[in-house]
Amino acid sequence: MAQKTNPKSRVHDLLGAVLGLFAAIVMATSPWQVDTSGPYPFYKGALIFPLMALGLMVMGSVPSFIRLLRPGATDSWHLDGGGLPRRPAVVLSMAVAFIIGIPMIGLEISCILFTASMLYYLGHRSPKIYVFWPLLLSGVFYLVFKYFLDVYFPTPLLLEYLGG
Repeated sequence: MAQKTNPKSRVHDLLGAVLGLFAAIVMATSPWQVDTSGPYPFYKGALIFPLMALGLMVMGSVPSFIRLLRPGATDSWHLDGGGLPRRPAVVLSMAVAFIIGIPMIGLEISCILFTASMLYYLGHRSPKIYVFWPLLLSGVFYLVFKYFLDVYFPTPLLLEYLGG
């Protein structure tokens, strides 16, 4: 079970603010980091997804910035739990494995495995949830990327090795 955390810990707000600041810097410099010379319109170009993801990170960090600027009388700088935050570390490692899995085994299988493993790890073990949500999320990703955005992923390396 997750440990209770102090909602007034300023360390959490500092981390959120730093991540938001880095996201804002990367978002501001992204036109120089991403090749936009292709024939596609902006909404199909290579820059749209980084801008959306970084924009969400910046918006998510705004409350942390506000809390850092206006601290409360009971706020503290200690990190609750007294050790390594295992659950966020496991979630981060699964997210990295998902990204690595896309070119290896494909978007659909990676999405199903990632969602199912996350649901299992976070304690959602009902068969309805455990089977329905990974299939639904994978189907939505497939439809959005392939049919709405016309983004095709390359053939997974596993299929190339097996001769498919």
